[in-house]
Parts: sequence; structure tokens; C-alpha cells
Amino acid sequence: METKVSIVMHVRELKLTSNTAYFTKLLYPEQTHMLIRGAMDFKFDPVDAIDPVRQNLFLYPDENAQVLDDDFKKKYPGPYNLIVPDGSWSQASKVYRREPLFSHIPTVKLPEGIEGDYQLRQSQSANQVCTLEAIAYALGALESPVIQKHMLDFFKVFVDRVMMSRFDFYGKIED
Repeated sequence: METKVSIVMHVRELKLTSNTAYFTKLLYPEQTHMLIRGAMDFKFDPVDAIDPVRQNLFLYPDENAQVLDDDFKKKYPGPYNLIVPDGSWSQASKVYRREPLFSHIPTVKLPEGIEGDYQLRQSQSANQVCTLEAIAYALGALESPVIQKHMLDFFKVFVDRVMMSRFDFYGKIED
């Protein structure tokens, strides 16, 4: 995989077992860079998320975001550094707005019609996906459908196992 993934994770996500971003680091350790934002005792520096030799892209569906598809790849050939905010939708939306350095990086978004399969947290709408799903679909568009499938297959196993663990012996959801 040529694309580098720079995940800007909100500090509150670190303790959540439902956080999926760190699985990208486990699946692709050499290509994934994790940065923590929002910690009281640690200053986040957005420069650490920027790659000076790659096409930097910020994965967030704002009004100027370009769709990641074959036309995008023709117009902007890689290699890429995909910067991905990780946190709740509220936390993620603030990353791009609050870090002036990111305002110079083009935003990209997933194609329409992608629906999330994440059952561990509530989404505002069906087209909102968790971080791992977003990264998988983005890498599928930028790199290869094989990478997308690999990540989504892993993701399905993870979600299925967590859902099973939430039921007790009699099939009731544990409190």
C-alpha cells in the first residue's frame, strides 16, 4: 500500500472499546500514523499529520469535498497522505475548522450511497460510517478494492464478536 493514513484521534476515543481507528494501525502498521488531539497535558501539532512528499487529503465531507473516485485519481495522482479525523461526528468536524494548517489541504469524501454497518454506536443517518469503514472505502478508491475488502472483512468479524459478547447466555442484552 502506497497511501499513508494519518489518523487524528480525539483523546476521548483512546479508552473506548468501540473505537475502530486503531485497527487501521494494527492492519497496516507501516502506513498508519496515529496522532492524539484534545489531551490537556499534550499539545497536538497539526504539522505532524502533514506529509511533505505526498498529496495530502483530508477525509471529511464538507461542502468543498471532492468525491474519491477514478476521476479524482486521474486528476490527482498519488502517492497520498490521507488525514482522517477520529472521534464523534462533533469532535471530527471541529478538527478541520480549528486547525488553520488543515484549511490548505483539499477535503475529500466517499461516494454517495455507502451505508455503514457499525452497530456499536448510534449514527445520525445511514450514510455515516465509522472511522475504519471510512478509511477502508477511501483506500478502496485510492489504492485497491482488495485493501477495502480486507479491512471490511476484519471489521465485520470485530462487530460480530462484540455484538455476541453483549448478549448473556439466555440471549438478553447485558446491562
